[in-house]
Amino acid sequence: MPSLRLVAAILIVLTSSFDIFLVIEAGANFRIGQFSAVMLIGLAIVRTIQRSDIPTLGLTPLLAWLAVQIVFIPTTTFWPKSAGYCCWLALNIGLVFSFVQLFSGNGRALHSLLRWYLYSFGIIAACGLVQFALPLVGLPAPLVTQWWVRDRIPRLNGFSYEPSYYAAYLLIGFVLCGSLRHSDFRLLAPGRIRALRWLIGFSIVLSSSRLGISFLLLDVLLRGRIRSWRAVARFSLASATIAAAVVLFARTRPEAAIMLLAGTGIYGTAAHSVVERANSFADTLTVFAQHPFIGRSLGGVSSGIAELHGVKIRSFQDSKPYEGMAIFAEALAGSGVFGVVPFVVFLIVIIKKPLEAARRSSPEYAILLRALTRSLVFELAVLQFNQNILRPYLWVHLAVLAAVYAAAKPLTEVRAADLEAP
Repeated sequence: MPSLRLVAAILIVLTSSFDIFLVIEAGANFRIGQFSAVMLIGLAIVRTIQRSDIPTLGLTPLLAWLAVQIVFIPTTTFWPKSAGYCCWLALNIGLVFSFVQLFSGNGRALHSLLRWYLYSFGIIAACGLVQFALPLVGLPAPLVTQWWVRDRIPRLNGFSYEPSYYAAYLLIGFVLCGSLRHSDFRLLAPGRIRALRWLIGFSIVLSSSRLGISFLLLDVLLRGRIRSWRAVARFSLASATIAAAVVLFARTRPEAAIMLLAGTGIYGTAAHSVVERANSFADTLTVFAQHPFIGRSLGGVSSGIAELHGVKIRSFQDSKPYEGMAIFAEALAGSGVFGVVPFVVFLIVIIKKPLEAARRSSPEYAILLRALTRSLVFELAVLQFNQNILRPYLWVHLAVLAAVYAAAKPLTEVRAADLEAP
């Protein structure tokens, strides 16, 4: 019988990408996973009262960054959003803390959590494929927000706001499965890992998110498979064949090519998504440049951008068209040049320490730490082209990584002590 902590954690990982389903709109949006997180944090607090707490990776700089956001709440013209974002950040920090306290000390519970974490990407990917298939057989597709051909060919978005968010979420699972599929550590059977990776990759491609597909291909390219001149030749031949097929398709079916390229600015098409991202990124940097030392707080970045366009934010709904772009730029604009230092320290810690621990840990934990860190780096990279550092699936991944690191740390300390012994 699954424990309450595991049930709550499974619900969190399964719903971490939910933006338009099981969401309560009451000014701000409240997601079902956040309610589960509150329960999990309560369980973690009880656990720490009964026993000593387990050190949480990056907790000190995270709390310092939260303090910066709280201090800068008065700098924005619509303070409820800034206060709400501080609560959201606090909840995310609590989620990381609770995963460490409740799962890192129990190997069986941690392995169950990791298996469900992998399966969750496959489940959401499968839901997206159902979303794609239903209109093809004349049935209505639920929750579709964008179409290639209205009511016939959807762009997959799953339970997310749009395809780019969906692809950014699935990218974590794709990179993670790719890192585990050839390993000796059997968290799942190799066949299941490969099936999950194909399922997730197929859903990313059908989302038609250019960013998602680009980072998918980058992960494949950087897998180390090109190790000989023969491999280089095969890769070059395959690339040339694909390029020739694309050119031939564009020449013979120009209308279809324009439809597929719409929004990129390529082949004479409109460049809506490209231009919007570029303009939003420029606005985010402008907000920072106007207040380089005193940040606007994370929730106040949208108010700062709105002011650039002569608009005053009076509600959460008013702020939606003016969100910042690129999570690092957003953090800089919200924190100021000095206030962003704890955030930068956290990023260094959350990447550097797991990789260092992997070199001294058992083979099992070394594989997990490297796989989770690699997928985190890819996710941070793709979110430079998207918005909101507080996205739940990013923090769920940070929580899983922190839990595995905490579980591996005693083993690394024992191994280090053995190496130092005469």
